[in-house]
Amino acid sequence: MNTKYPISFIFPVYNEEANIYNMVKSLVDFLQTQDVIKDYEIIIVEDGSMDNTAKVVRELQDTVANLKVVAHTKNLGYGKALMSGVQASQYRLVFFMDADGQFNIRDIGKIFPYLEDFDIIAAYRHKRADTLYRIILARVYTYIVFLLFGLKLKDINCGFKLFKKEILTRKNIYSKAGVFYTEILLRAKNEGYVIKEIPVDHFPRLEGKQTGASPKVIFNAITDLLKLKYSLTRDTLKNFLKGA
Repeated sequence: MNTKYPISFIFPVYNEEANIYNMVKSLVDFLQTQDVIKDYEIIIVEDGSMDNTAKVVRELQDTVANLKVVAHTKNLGYGKALMSGVQASQYRLVFFMDADGQFNIRDIGKIFPYLEDFDIIAAYRHKRADTLYRIILARVYTYIVFLLFGLKLKDINCGFKLFKKEILTRKNIYSKAGVFYTEILLRAKNEGYVIKEIPVDHFPRLEGKQTGASPKVIFNAITDLLKLKYSLTRDTLKNFLKGA
């Protein structure tokens, strides 16, 4: 592969004091061995953590080149953290990765063969190392999304994805919480962007606490899906009336 690519790597972090340091250091070590990436930046979005994450991030900022930090004074949620990272980014390719230590940094290399031909590269966890409850929840969510929108992907909310930045800077993105990926992927597919799915390794979380399967998060996700369905239906109707 002769083409060189500049990429913005974005880590949204909330209460990840035990994971973020090793994740960033592993990413830097990996990138230094790659010829495909021409330039890169690492953007950490510190989303109002309650532990010592902010302190660890400041230490990283003192030692890691090409590192930017975006700090939220309070927890704004996953989707808003990702969008804050996008707004701070400078390159046309944007890579999202969760900082919980459940992904293999070297799996980033799997996206390189597809950078030329695809607009979105969306990973799926082919052997997901989570509780049965979380796995069932994810499958139910994926099925509901398919029923509501016809979007058929293996692992919609997997936090390991690369986008062309232009997809993420549109003004008609409404979702800022748990259905963020669903809206982005759905709008991109409807607009003709091409998605490639790739399998990645997944490991048990060794440190920190998962928050994405609480009853409050599930309720908000269902509510946001219904709002998204309404907003997309309204947009379709407006476009139809304009063309009539």
